Amino acid sequence: MSAWIFNFLRDLLKDDLLYRIILVLIIIILSFFASKFLAFVLKKIIKPIVSKTKTDLDDKILSASGSAIYRLSFLAGIFLAVEIFKDGIKSESKFLPKPLIEIYPLLDNLVIITEAILFIALIIILLIISFRYINVLLDWYSQKIDAGENRNLSGSLIPLLKKVLKIILFALAIVIVLAKFNVDISAFVVSLGVGSLAIALAAQETLSNMISGFIIMTDRPFRIGDRIRYADNQVGDVVDIGIRSTKILDFDNNIVIIPNNEIVKSRLVNITYPNSLTRVVVDVGVAYGTDIRKVKEILLAIANEDPDCSKQIPPDVFFINFGSSSLDFRLVARTDDYKNAWTMQCRLREKIYEEFNKHNIEIPFTQVVVHQSKS
Repeated sequence: MSAWIFNFLRDLLKDDLLYRIILVLIIIILSFFASKFLAFVLKKIIKPIVSKTKTDLDDKILSASGSAIYRLSFLAGIFLAVEIFKDGIKSESKFLPKPLIEIYPLLDNLVIITEAILFIALIIILLIISFRYINVLLDWYSQKIDAGENRNLSGSLIPLLKKVLKIILFALAIVIVLAKFNVDISAFVVSLGVGSLAIALAAQETLSNMISGFIIMTDRPFRIGDRIRYADNQVGDVVDIGIRSTKILDFDNNIVIIPNNEIVKSRLVNITYPNSLTRVVVDVGVAYGTDIRKVKEILLAIANEDPDCSKQIPPDVFFINFGSSSLDFRLVARTDDYKNAWTMQCRLREKIYEEFNKHNIEIPFTQVVVHQSKS
C-alpha cells in the first residue's frame, strides 16, 4: 500500500529530484512526531513507574536522558532520510536518462556535508548525555556515602573525578571525529607526548603535589572537617583538600597551607577518626597522707557531673605515681565531640580546685629540703 502511494506521488510529480526532496521532508516530519510521541511516553507512562521505585537514581537518570532521547530519535530519523535520499539519487530515474547524481554532481557533496554535520551533532549529543550521566552518578554516589567516616567526600574527590572523566571523554570525542574524517592524528599524538614530557619536567613539584592530592582523596587518611595532629605536634581542622595543597585551620584561626606531597610523607594523627569520641586527661597531685579513696570519689563525681562527659565510656581515676612532693592521680574522661575537649578539660581543673579546697585536700607545692652542714 505504501509503495503504491509513493509510486503514485512519483508519477504525479514527474520529477525525481522533487520527489526525493519531498520524501526526505516526509521522513523528517514523521520522525519529529515519533520523537514527540516517545517523549510523551517517557513523561506520562515511564516516569510515574520509575518514581515509585525505592531509589531516586533511576529518576535522575531518566530526567537527564529525557531531552537527549528525543534529540537522538529525531536525529536517527534525519539519518534515515539522508540515507534514503543518497540511495535514491544513485538509482535509475524514471524521467531522466541517467541517475540524479550524474546530472547534479553537487548532490553528492551536499550529502557528504550533511552526513558530516549529522555525525558531529551525534557526537555532541552523546557527549552531553555522558556528561550528565557522570554528574548524576557521581553526585548520587557522593550523597550515598557522604556521611560518617566518608563525610564531605563530595567536596574533595568527586569534583576531581568529574573533571578527569569529562576531559577523557572530550579527548575521546575529538579523536573519534578526526578518525571519521580520516585525519592523521599520529603527528598530533607525538607532539602532545613531547609537550607533555616537557611540561612534566618543568612542573615536577606541581605534578608531585597533584598526584599526592589524588592519593589523599583516594586513600582518605583524613576528611574535610577532621581534626588532625601534624608536623611538630600542631593541631588543626581540615577545611579543604585541594589538588595542590591541603588547608588546615589552626587554633589561632589562621589557615595553614601545606603541600600535599609533604602531607603524604609525614606522620599524621587523625583525632576524629574513626569517631569524634575524644579522651580528656587531667593530672593532679595531692599531699602525702591524703585519703586516696576520698580523692578518687571526688574526681569521679566531678567528671560524671560535667555536661560534656560522654555516657558511652564512664570516667576513671588512676593513682599513677609517688611524686617527690605529692601523690599523683590521673582523671580520664571522654567527650562525644572533640571540639569540647579543651573547654571540658579547663572546666574539670577549675572544679577540682574548688572541691579540693572545700574538702581540705591539699595540692602541694614542690618542696626542696636543703641541709646545711656545720663546719
